Amino acid sequence: MDTAKYQKLLNDKKEDLIKRVENIQNDKTRKEGPLDPDFEEQANMLQNNEVIDHLDEIERKELEDVVYALNRIENNTFGICAECGNQISEKRLDALPTTTICLNCLDQ
Repeated sequence: MDTAKYQKLLNDKKEDLIKRVENIQNDKTRKEGPLDPDFEEQANMLQNNEVIDHLDEIERKELEDVVYALNRIENNTFGICAECGNQISEKRLDALPTTTICLNCLDQ
């Protein structure tokens, strides 16, 4: 298996995710401050903060998965199922390059 294409794809994804996390952090920092005296506006601000926090959590988890996949490439374990030790199909890796399990183990 040619891991170079996955390494490039994952490195590009990593850079994109780092930028997204930084943008989310900038948004969070900018929106901090006193709450608006209007109760409805306060509710909107708090709800927006919850959404931003959730997006931050999702992006950070995805970044963690990408870094883990890159580490597997470096350790020559990329594309090997963590459950059964068999090769993960390239079709599956093309669809989800951060996966750690093959379709057979996924169905179990």
